[in-house]
Amino acid sequence: MKAAVIHDYGAGFDTIKYEDVQTPVPDSGELLIKVHANAVNHCDTDLRKGLFGVASTMPHVMGVDAVGEIVHVGEGVSEFQPGDRVAPHFMLTCGVCRDCIDGRENLCANAEVLGVTVWGGYGEYLKCGQHHVVPIPDGLSWVDAVAGQVPFATAWEALVEVAAIRAGENVLVTAAGGGVGSAGVQIAKLAGARVIAAAGDDGKLERARELGADEVINYRKEHIGEVARALTGGRGVDVCLEMIGGDILVQSIDALAAGARLATIGAHGGERVELDFVEFFRKHITVHGCGRSTKAQVIKVLDLMARGKLKPVVHKTFGLDEAGAAHELMESRNFFGRMVLTR
Repeated sequence: MKAAVIHDYGAGFDTIKYEDVQTPVPDSGELLIKVHANAVNHCDTDLRKGLFGVASTMPHVMGVDAVGEIVHVGEGVSEFQPGDRVAPHFMLTCGVCRDCIDGRENLCANAEVLGVTVWGGYGEYLKCGQHHVVPIPDGLSWVDAVAGQVPFATAWEALVEVAAIRAGENVLVTAAGGGVGSAGVQIAKLAGARVIAAAGDDGKLERARELGADEVINYRKEHIGEVARALTGGRGVDVCLEMIGGDILVQSIDALAAGARLATIGAHGGERVELDFVEFFRKHITVHGCGRSTKAQVIKVLDLMARGKLKPVVHKTFGLDEAGAAHELMESRNFFGRMVLTR
């Protein structure tokens, strides 16, 4: 099969080679999936550069996000059959540890990671266990399914499951021009919140307004905390979905009202920050780390997408042989939504 392959880590986009590799063979309990589309994920770009923090055996096929059609099932497969449309979940969990049994599979310590510890979706085919996929609703396109599954599930976990947003609350979403940010704006609006979108580009903020943002903050020109308080009568926001880290995380914490909840899922803007914990107990604020959805959450958001309640945002589509160009665009940050690799 053809695949976009890396033979070693590298910062250059030409590190990704489009070449022939052996097609995976499904073992007992596994599926062989013909991949129809991938979405480019920050996990992919970090892995290419050797920044993910988990060693991958070379040569390696990346691809955390994928969707496709089952073409072969291994012995013992009972839940799926050839022709089924499915989306592999990026966490290939064990299913038997305490967290998996408790319904917290996103905390499974034994999980493999699609496209990181095992070959992922940057190929014509991939294999995974039958318990690691979810069905894609009829009528939902390959591009929309792959563009939305991870961002919407991630934002759903953070805002609905973790931060427990309520109708009428003020919700701040940073990095509103990215995949998860644009998803967060829509989910917060669907929940009945007043949404304040923050990004570092006025054009991205206009797009965020089109998705439902009520107010916007350009954090390259304005201080998030100061503007958020001004927009909320001095009170601050009730919930924040923060995805940047560094000084933006500090400003976002400053924007919180008493009793507020902040869910943080990223730190590309700075992994280490200095915080004044006096504010935490004086204001009774809570900061949650999250970012790993469950299959149940993916099923939920795919259904909402199929019913038109949520709409994935696709910036540009590429061919699989253009994976390097898609990574380059991702790292430029000059985009709104997601980059998708189609077949």
